[in-house]
Amino acid sequence: MLPDCRSFQTAKVIILKDARSVNWKFNFFTFGGAFFWEDVFFYQKWRIQRHCGTKTYRLLDSWDIRRASGTFEECQKAFIKYIDRYEITKQQGKLIVLLHGYLDGKNIFKPLWRKLVLTNATVAAINYPSLFRSSLASAYQLLFFLNHMEDITEVSFVTKGAGNLILRQTLNLPPELQTFQEKMRIRNIVEINPVIKSSFLCDLLSKFRIFRLIGGPMLEEMTEKKLKNLPSLPNRLNSLKIFSDSKISKIISRISACCHFPARENLYRKKDAVFIDGTNFQPLKNEKVLNCTVKFINNGKI
Repeated sequence: MLPDCRSFQTAKVIILKDARSVNWKFNFFTFGGAFFWEDVFFYQKWRIQRHCGTKTYRLLDSWDIRRASGTFEECQKAFIKYIDRYEITKQQGKLIVLLHGYLDGKNIFKPLWRKLVLTNATVAAINYPSLFRSSLASAYQLLFFLNHMEDITEVSFVTKGAGNLILRQTLNLPPELQTFQEKMRIRNIVEINPVIKSSFLCDLLSKFRIFRLIGGPMLEEMTEKKLKNLPSLPNRLNSLKIFSDSKISKIISRISACCHFPARENLYRKKDAVFIDGTNFQPLKNEKVLNCTVKFINNGKI
């Protein structure tokens, strides 16, 4: 079992010895790498992250405490040692990957994560630096993440907002690069408020260089011009789009047309899309959205 986080000291010295030198490393609590770190490996809530600027790697435990840093291989070796030390159990065969939206972080999925873990699946809410990476760059990150996944036989995906751009890019990469599909099959996909239609606000801001610099590559990718080239999910995959808005988002939409929702009448003609009214601006706090997502991930239908 993993140790209780209260038993850890805030700063604890670990001596890492190799044939040439002794390096001093300090374990400390982190914020989980919401903006500058990208997840490239996951096992039972332990994760290896890469910094989007320095390209350095670090190993975080299930409490987001840094346990090692260096190269990817060094972090992998450190994790193997911790498997025995903390008796980390083997992952379940089912994996559910949660991809957050633009300017979000993995913690936005906490309400959904609590429900999905009850299905006895391994649930991985992963981070990617949406302000500093294009969707294609993050797609290669997700591909690396999936290709290095261990003890998994099937995988499902839940995306929120612009997370669907990354998933679609990943699943449309050359088949020879998607080696994870040799050991696991893709089961079900849920896209919550996916970015499939441009918004007036994104189109407007992307015209100014200062906002393109601040908003990063993904801001421009959510414009009408770029979304025309957005690849679709492979036809063989079972997927569902869930659109949920609140009174606040409806008002904002009427004033500035800044929402990405397509016309509701168009949704009713599609078998793979549902529209759920809500009272909260955040769809992942809508109980109906959560229950619909869990049901589709488990059963492939609603």
